[in-house]
Amino acid sequence: MLEGLLLVHKPPGLTSHDVVQAVRRKLGVKRIGHTGTLDPMAEGLLILLVGPATRHQQAFQGHDKAYEAVLRLGTQTDTGDADGRPIRTAPVPSFDPARVAEVLSSFEGELVQTPPAYSAVKVRGRPAYWWARRQQPVTLTARTVRLLQLQLVGCTPDAVTFRVRCSAGTYIRTLAEAVAERLGTVGHLSRLVRVQVGEWRLEEARPLAWIAETSPELITRELRPAIRAAAA
Repeated sequence: MLEGLLLVHKPPGLTSHDVVQAVRRKLGVKRIGHTGTLDPMAEGLLILLVGPATRHQQAFQGHDKAYEAVLRLGTQTDTGDADGRPIRTAPVPSFDPARVAEVLSSFEGELVQTPPAYSAVKVRGRPAYWWARRQQPVTLTARTVRLLQLQLVGCTPDAVTFRVRCSAGTYIRTLAEAVAERLGTVGHLSRLVRVQVGEWRLEEARPLAWIAETSPELITRELRPAIRAAAA
């Protein structure tokens, strides 16, 4: 029986479940799960648990994560990202990189976040986005997350690119909106790449296109032991 971790580079435009289904079909294994949802517009590292390794799913979901994000300033969307509908615009004040870096670092530490309406948090047995799409607002419980490091990568007059290391459960869409507000405007997440989960990095992952074109035998060789990994 196959068992282990498979590191996959999820492309934008697919759900995490789409990736799981593709690997299930390729390997002929039904028991496969992932260790943390990536939104359809996001890309990056998705760790799949194959076979009996799925019993470690909860342990993996608790690992810290790292992302590279692009915040587009001046327009807010109903989903908080580029897939959403514009709901508000605002002028973008001029700023210099030092000011942006200062604003980013001001978020480091513990932060109370309320999950976005368009999120996968379950409410009465259904994800929050199910209710939001039907214009039936629900109350989402705020949670405390940890932002370990926020680092400016670059900025233009209407966009900020930054890296963030954070605890599990952090919503980068919500963080991006808060950064825009502190800069004196509104914004949304136009790109998000998960670059690390625990000790595993995106550079180690295989693109989904490679998995689609490769034999099951070669994919099986990519599986990593799960027991030590779950305890990391």
